[in-house]
Amino acid sequence: MRTTGKAALAAVAVFGIGLAGCSGNGATPGSSTSAGASGGPSSAAPSGSASAGGGAGATGAAASCLVGTWKASDLTGKLSGPVNGTLTGGGGTLLTIDSAGKTQVDFGPMQPVTFTFNVSGNDVKGTFAYSGTVNGTVKTPTTNTGTLEPTGTVDFSSLKVTVDLSAPAAIRVADKTPISEFTGTGTADTGGAVDAQPVLKKSQYDCSGNTLKLSPPQGGADTGTWTFTKS
Repeated sequence: MRTTGKAALAAVAVFGIGLAGCSGNGATPGSSTSAGASGGPSSAAPSGSASAGGGAGATGAAASCLVGTWKASDLTGKLSGPVNGTLTGGGGTLLTIDSAGKTQVDFGPMQPVTFTFNVSGNDVKGTFAYSGTVNGTVKTPTTNTGTLEPTGTVDFSSLKVTVDLSAPAAIRVADKTPISEFTGTGTADTGGAVDAQPVLKKSQYDCSGNTLKLSPPQGGADTGTWTFTKS
């Protein structure tokens, strides 16, 4: 059975998966969001740019080891808290950063992420994949490790997500749904596996040769570490 949108979310609840008390990172991005540490919504208009770039007036700088185009090998992580589980996949995602910190994440080539968790004695399994691009500007120290943090606004206006559950029932929860419509109940129904602000957010980075890892900030509740290879 396949369906989409809010009707699918209602169907998920019928199958006993409802996780309204759980959430991912609590973010609610709209057309564009503030890229400050708070991650809260912003009233700034989206940039609408197809190339890497941040909001108007955004200033940034990236460590030399970050500059270039990177291709994701995988996203791996563990779900914890209200649910326990794992997620893995996401290869092919492209990340481009220039020396001024202008950044673009292209999810067009992304392979699906597989997630699994258990709630109320039921195994929940499925996959998700993003599509579209995310644009912004980041600032980092000059070192090969440190904190990567967006500055100005981050444009999520073209970001969409497709989610398919395989257990306890086969159902399409979202079909290229704008991330602004999926946050909240949608991320909860996937146990928080779907990140409302993927990749381009405050992260710990580690550049080692041709490998880049972006991990949740120390003490952060976000899920998953992205591993990229210089392309």
